[in-house]
Amino acid sequence: MFLAGLFLLLASCESSISYSKLLEQEEKLIESYIARQGIEVLETFPADSVFQSNQYYHYPDGIYIQLISKGEGEEATSGRAIVVRFKQSTLDEYPTEESYWTTMDKPYPVEVTYGSTTNSCDGWQQALEVMKRTESHAKFIVPSKIGFDEAAQAVTPLLYEMKIKLKPQ
Repeated sequence: MFLAGLFLLLASCESSISYSKLLEQEEKLIESYIARQGIEVLETFPADSVFQSNQYYHYPDGIYIQLISKGEGEEATSGRAIVVRFKQSTLDEYPTEESYWTTMDKPYPVEVTYGSTTNSCDGWQQALEVMKRTESHAKFIVPSKIGFDEAAQAVTPLLYEMKIKLKPQ
């Protein structure tokens, strides 16, 4: 009985070490992508929300985001429906990309709720906090631990390019 318990303890420690190693590899992949793309990581969010080319703000323990366009009109409030078009890609040197950008890629845009992770994830919600307006456009890197379940399980960070529209109330 003692040996079975010891084995389970060692096995659980081993898997935790493996996960921590995967998180280290993920951080190195993000750093490598940032270096390859010549991205400047800002320590403070631009007061006027205007980013220069290849500038991203890194939320502590969160996403890296570049706001390309602030959008227009009213800001989203909690519970507001938002339609989303996006491209998703891996960060490796030869990325795999999925596109939900046009009606040719997907006939209907994805709909999410501002402030809810239904059809969304914590990383997307952080981006939407910055975007908030119709026609807002951003690029952002989502680390796996705040991404969708599939990315979290694979410990895979993803790059998104996203445009949003607030759904009429």
